[in-house]
Amino acid sequence: MKIAFIGTHGTGKTTLAHELVTNLKKRGIDAGIMSEVARQCPLPIKEDTTKKSQIWIILTQIIKEIEAEEKFEVVVCDRSALDGYCYYTSKFGRSKALESLVIQHLKTYDHLIRVPIQEGFLKKDKIRSTSLEFQKRVDAEFDKILKVLKIDHSILKEKTIKSLISNF
Repeated sequence: MKIAFIGTHGTGKTTLAHELVTNLKKRGIDAGIMSEVARQCPLPIKEDTTKKSQIWIILTQIIKEIEAEEKFEVVVCDRSALDGYCYYTSKFGRSKALESLVIQHLKTYDHLIRVPIQEGFLKKDKIRSTSLEFQKRVDAEFDKILKVLKIDHSILKEKTIKSLISNF
């Protein structure tokens, strides 16, 4: 099983992913976390991202997920391949080639959980952009792409996580 939390930066995806993996492990389930890869990108990211940067992020995300799927019964991703594509499209527009790859890869997720912006949750660190305008622009792009591509997902609500955890 593979679950991904999706959405713009600074919404709590990483925290939720760690919480879910911890709870699954407490229940004896072999779960592992697939952390975001953007922090490892050797190319410009955030507002300065390039097409090459986002392609690197999308491809690396897919490769790392394939590796994680071989190690764990349940993989919890704090991002998905769709995330990198939404960052790409928010700056450069849609790409038929990338979109095709991402749509194909989306079939490997059992659950996509959209984490909306939570006011006051965006924290400064050495990597993440703290621009609310940038965060909102990318968040709006998620809504647009999810709708246009008709991607099946659920939107995070408090009981969604509790329900998800209790189903194991």
